[in-house]
Amino acid sequence: MSATAQDPAPEQDEFPGVPQLRGEVAFRLLVDAVQDYAIFLLDPQGHVLTWNRGAERIKGYSADEIIGQHFSVFYVPEEREAGRPMRLLGLAAEHGRYEDEGWRVRRDGTRFWADVILTALRDDDGTPYAYAKITRDLTERRAAEEQQRALLIEQRARTAAEEALLARDRFLSIAAHELKTPVASLQLSAESLVRARDADRMDDERLSTGLQRMTKAAERLGDLVRELLDVSRLSAERAPLVLKPTDLAAVIRDVLARFEEQGEMHRIRFAGPVALWIPGDVARLDQVVTNLVDNAMKYSPDETPIEVELGTRDGTAVLEVRDRGIGLDEATVGRIFEPFGRAENAEHIQGMGLGLYISQQIVSRHGGTISADPRPDGAGAVFRVTLPGAEESAE
Repeated sequence: MSATAQDPAPEQDEFPGVPQLRGEVAFRLLVDAVQDYAIFLLDPQGHVLTWNRGAERIKGYSADEIIGQHFSVFYVPEEREAGRPMRLLGLAAEHGRYEDEGWRVRRDGTRFWADVILTALRDDDGTPYAYAKITRDLTERRAAEEQQRALLIEQRARTAAEEALLARDRFLSIAAHELKTPVASLQLSAESLVRARDADRMDDERLSTGLQRMTKAAERLGDLVRELLDVSRLSAERAPLVLKPTDLAAVIRDVLARFEEQGEMHRIRFAGPVALWIPGDVARLDQVVTNLVDNAMKYSPDETPIEVELGTRDGTAVLEVRDRGIGLDEATVGRIFEPFGRAENAEHIQGMGLGLYISQQIVSRHGGTISADPRPDGAGAVFRVTLPGAEESAE
């Protein structure tokens, strides 16, 4: 008996009792069943071709109501008028895929925040024959993010208010301490002169000494008040700069001459060009140099040298003031240019900690920078100022 071919065994269902679904029919049913995403097709001109349950739930239109309409109805009026819907189709055609977030409009006119992905479907020659559009409703997520941002802003505002209160208390403490010294000196000198007069022991020498002490105390008070006014004016930008061609080298020499009158010039070593011109405010630059040199003097042991050097780098004036004082650490560097910022080990130094802050404000308004670094050997600090528009002159 000759062999006969066996018929192939019938194909077994993978899931008995469940109808076999194949190809496009299965895909359409899958897409239609999705309710968390609006998934539909657009023709090349932007008209709606298909509609799933998710699109009906999110956008509010039934398939009968929306198929055939232009997808621009989903956009807010101002974006429709600006032609944004068709621009997005153009971007999807150009790049193959485009993702966008923004406000969209439901059938009842309410708005929701949507994440939209547009994908170009191309035929064999690369021409888009349709666009797949997937939309997610992110309104609740956006609301949660907005609430989180609001809480963060509130927390930052609360922190800033607490820091402002701490800064105020610190200011009052420092100001009270600094103002108390010259006020007490004035009071003691005046009382001393009154007692001498009442006891008929007033003479020219006693009067001269008392007046000198009172004058010195009054000058110190005046300096403190000027610092406070400078901080107020610079912070509120009520102190406009008067910019004109300024010889920075001459400004530095004028400042150092004043220190020479105080008997301190023997400590200062200056190196720089004969003249270095920049656009600047003479009075304010004088203030910066004075603050830096005075700061170096206050924080350095007696008789240690103060080095002042002026030069240029790539059209920028560079001023360095180097001392061999108490030095700087990382925490101090981050604080000394803030109002009332002082080194932790500088409680014995007079001053309210405003000079470097004022200098930073002035330099910044000149378009420059100011910084501080510890010296490489750790003994002292280097303060560096850069100012734009430098022109060195040998004359």
